[in-house]
Amino acid sequence: MPANHQYCMANFFQNFGPNTTTFIIPGEVFPTRYRSTAHGICAASGKLGAIIAQVGFSRLINIGGTGKFLPHILEIFALFMLTGVFSTLLLPETMNKSLEDLAQDDDDDYVRDMRVAETPKTQ
Repeated sequence: MPANHQYCMANFFQNFGPNTTTFIIPGEVFPTRYRSTAHGICAASGKLGAIIAQVGFSRLINIGGTGKFLPHILEIFALFMLTGVFSTLLLPETMNKSLEDLAQDDDDDYVRDMRVAETPKTQ
């Protein structure tokens, strides 16, 4: 397989899981009122996890000698991947639902608040 095909395949699979769970699913799952805040928390959590993995595991790799701890680091990564798979299965299915249905917001409160705001004040 040519190198450019390998790069494309690696890029696809690298972004398939993390990109979906970090950017697409939060936009559909969280209620409308909290969507941007929750979306930011999800993105920040992913980046924090990447920093911890890079800094933390780079210090652990040489415990017991050069590269001796690598198999254990891969086991730790596998554990985190499995927890990611199982936690993804807990997410609600959003197929064929509108954002309004997913939000389950009561529009009556919003309309009532708008009417109060539009009522002219008497002096």
